[in-house]
Amino acid sequence: MNAELCFSQGLALAHEGDALQALELFHQAISLKPDYAEAYNGIGALLININNLNEAEFYLQRALELKADYAEALFNLGTLFSRTSFLEEAEICLRETISHEPGFPEAHFRLGMVLKQMERLDEAENHLELAIRLRSDFKEAEFALGVLYLLQGQYEKGWRGYELRRKIFNACDSECTHRKVEELIGEKIVLFHEQGFGDTIHFVRYAQEIEKVASEVVLFLPKQLERLMSASFENIIIQTDEKMVGEYKFSCPLPSLPYMFHTTLDTIPSPIPYIKADSNLINNWSEILKKEIKDQSFTIGVVWAGNPNHKNDKNRSIPFHVFKQLFSLQEVTWVSLQMDEKAADLQTVSHQVIDFHENISDFAETAGLIENLDLIITVDTAVAHLAGAMGKETWLLLSVDPDWRWQEKGQESLWYPTIRIFRQNHRGDWQDVLARVKTNLEVRLKNNNNFNKIKDN
Repeated sequence: MNAELCFSQGLALAHEGDALQALELFHQAISLKPDYAEAYNGIGALLININNLNEAEFYLQRALELKADYAEALFNLGTLFSRTSFLEEAEICLRETISHEPGFPEAHFRLGMVLKQMERLDEAENHLELAIRLRSDFKEAEFALGVLYLLQGQYEKGWRGYELRRKIFNACDSECTHRKVEELIGEKIVLFHEQGFGDTIHFVRYAQEIEKVASEVVLFLPKQLERLMSASFENIIIQTDEKMVGEYKFSCPLPSLPYMFHTTLDTIPSPIPYIKADSNLINNWSEILKKEIKDQSFTIGVVWAGNPNHKNDKNRSIPFHVFKQLFSLQEVTWVSLQMDEKAADLQTVSHQVIDFHENISDFAETAGLIENLDLIITVDTAVAHLAGAMGKETWLLLSVDPDWRWQEKGQESLWYPTIRIFRQNHRGDWQDVLARVKTNLEVRLKNNNNFNKIKDN
């Protein structure tokens, strides 16, 4: 078998999803033809797909040594750099790709995504639009452009592109099509969750809007949210995914409801709180805290890390060695709301932080605990949405490239009036964010102490 045949068979296997066999054939091609740039590029691309990024860079750089103007290898290297947050290097590679091959839609798309992360939104928009013009069925680029519009507050333009998430990510679907709200009057409507817990808490506010027109609303949710939503929406039937429902007129995922309601910056459903903790759980946690807290100190709940499987976790979570500097403030009773394995980070601190993660079984328990705290300080996780939806004073710590719902700038949240946003000024610099939080917290504590003195007098 010659090198070219090995390479072509490897390509076929790669398209079929058999990465290991494809890699073996690409290596065989290189053994037969050591200067085979295309085979080196093929290995690099496959290694990116299986997240072996360090090894991928070696093969892509070798491909470019053999063939300096190799647009596809430059694109793959740019993709690799974007995945590892070397954004300036990614931009250089992708612009060079486009200089060699101006009609490369995927390169314009990738460059648009990199420029968005670099906060150069106008340039990002131009390249995403060009990617769509070059490839009319480019749903990923249309979705990314929709998200970019949402980030900029251009909701009228953004929601249509945001709907494409359901096709791109194979979301749980229904017969949901773009319907007019007035067509749902007096009908039985089924709503269901999509994406993460935070997204569900964020969009579930629209269930109240559907309730105003429907004869009956059934809401399908994960088990972890069942008790919380049952306490919050007395007139909505809450069911978990394992249960079935009878006949209904229409069903829709929660994140599609803003599109249906033609939501703009001025028409965001705003009644806060729309999530309520169960009164029994509030009382239970009040008693637990009284046993743990011996004085009347200011109580702050904290979360420093999100779901490690989230695609943007490395940017939105804060390294614990940076975050824990807050715990040096002695006037505060610190309460960890951190869940899962990250709760073990607390073993590295000498300051007292109360940890209840083993006592929290679902979001209803978290809400009961939050209701007893004075302030929440959190990264962009479900707890931020929960506290915001409850109307709890919350300080949200955001990276340079935030989720669209937090907008591109400003300290206020359009969706949650009680959230105050502390943003990174420079990519990756959490130290500055925590320093500002600490300074503001010292002022907050001083004002709180002065208020208590006045009240006592």
